[in-house]
Amino acid sequence: MDIKELGIDKNVVTKEYVFSKQEIEIAERRVTNELNQKYTIEGFRRGRVPKSVFKTRFGKSFYEIFVFEKLIDNIYNSVKGENLLLVPEIAESTVNADEAKIVVYLHKKPEITIDYEKIKVKVTNKEQVLDNYVEFRLKTFQEENAILEPKDGEADYEDLVKVKVTILSNDTGKELIKEKEDEYVLYKDDERPIVTNVVGHKKGDIVEFDREFDVSEEGKKLSYHYKIEILEIYNRNLPEITDEFVKTTLSEMHLETVEALKNKLREEGEQIYESETKQSIREQILSLLPDATELDISEKTIDYAVRLIVANMKEENSFENFVKKYNNEEEALKELKEYYLHDLKKELALDKIAKENEIKKEVTDEELDSYAEILAPYWGISVERAKVLVKERADIRKEVENTIFVDKILDVIAEKVEKEVVDVDKDNKEGEENEKEQ
Repeated sequence: MDIKELGIDKNVVTKEYVFSKQEIEIAERRVTNELNQKYTIEGFRRGRVPKSVFKTRFGKSFYEIFVFEKLIDNIYNSVKGENLLLVPEIAESTVNADEAKIVVYLHKKPEITIDYEKIKVKVTNKEQVLDNYVEFRLKTFQEENAILEPKDGEADYEDLVKVKVTILSNDTGKELIKEKEDEYVLYKDDERPIVTNVVGHKKGDIVEFDREFDVSEEGKKLSYHYKIEILEIYNRNLPEITDEFVKTTLSEMHLETVEALKNKLREEGEQIYESETKQSIREQILSLLPDATELDISEKTIDYAVRLIVANMKEENSFENFVKKYNNEEEALKELKEYYLHDLKKELALDKIAKENEIKKEVTDEELDSYAEILAPYWGISVERAKVLVKERADIRKEVENTIFVDKILDVIAEKVEKEVVDVDKDNKEGEENEKEQ
């Protein structure tokens, strides 16, 4: 096999592969053996059909498809280890009994540069976060130990109300929830209709209202009728946080003073802050990394990659539905191209940084156990069960190993980028409840 380099376009090397008569004959024999295993032709014993018969039966396809595939295998084997980004692309080919020439585009991984100055992450002011956390936790202790007094008047903000809830579908008349008892604290900043509509009403009142929910991108809505019967209303008297309150009501914490409580809460908040800030920085870097990355990549590679993606989508019967999301196929292909470049920049940047810092994909059992401890509460299972799943389920283990690997890379980048300290957004209160409706 003679190899001639015809040209270079950034990361694409064009090569011509010329096969000798002997190499073509070897490919012919391999094809004949394989066809004998697949086909039975009348008049010949199975496995004994001559090459000439197959050549007659398949015509040009014998060389242009079957022999061609064997020669391509030789090319693929010859380019292993050449740091290819995509499978070789066949540009031209001539294959017959007398000659075989195949021109191939080798799409190599492009040169990459990362400008860390373009990555600027934000971290919240630590002191403000800790102050707010301590304040929030103290408020929680008060809320949990509030003294309730029955109230005869109208429900007002900060009161607790016990209600009986019934919800019906306006579209079908079906009763979704029937006289379900629940309770709500009427916080002033809670804008849920089930809260705002109760304020100003008395025990025994029945409050009714309708709500609509968007359920599709086409704007389809579902309408529900709410019937809220107020069973009880309570004033909530919040206890003062004193040394006595700490020693008695919070006795399980084994503390003596409010100051000791605040210090403990601050330590607790600091651990949470460090963990969440680290994860926030990782997520920001991962989001900003493609924009800080430049690739010296040929348009041939981008076009080829998109064609491969489209071919795969068509094979999975998902391309038509993808195109429907856009005005036309041209826009859909443009979006695919942008997505591919964005994803490629991220992938190659992570790969480059991992190699430069000798970060390996292998993880230790200790690292897997630590990550399992994080996942356990999200999965709703015990830590021990999570550890077993992470180690024994191949799909889960692979995903966790990759996450740990990427996190190590992002932590290296975090040491190189600028961090801007920002004040806590008072309007975005952590722990605010989200209404869940059916």
